Amino acid sequence: MKLLEEVKNYLDITWETTPQEDEKLLSMIERGKAALSGKLGTCDFERETQEKTLLFNHVMYERSAALNEFWDNYRGEIISLRLRKRVEKYEAEKQGL
Repeated sequence: MKLLEEVKNYLDITWETTPQEDEKLLSMIERGKAALSGKLGTCDFERETQEKTLLFNHVMYERSAALNEFWDNYRGEIISLRLRKRVEKYEAEKQGL
């Protein structure tokens, strides 16, 4: 539920939400996590990471019915992050040898 509260804060939802509104936001969060993990691999959505920022933006775009624009607007950042993760994985494997 901590992530839900953080998303609400990010979206400036300051009013008391209904259980239905919370469920809708939680569904958006889960879809965003799945979509970003599918593009990036393992993601950390609990700490203050670039993946978490992307997740918040993904929810914001989905909530605004503009999800296709999210992928267009963040394509470069997603590609860059995916490459960085691959380099880090390669370096970690290289250190293990």
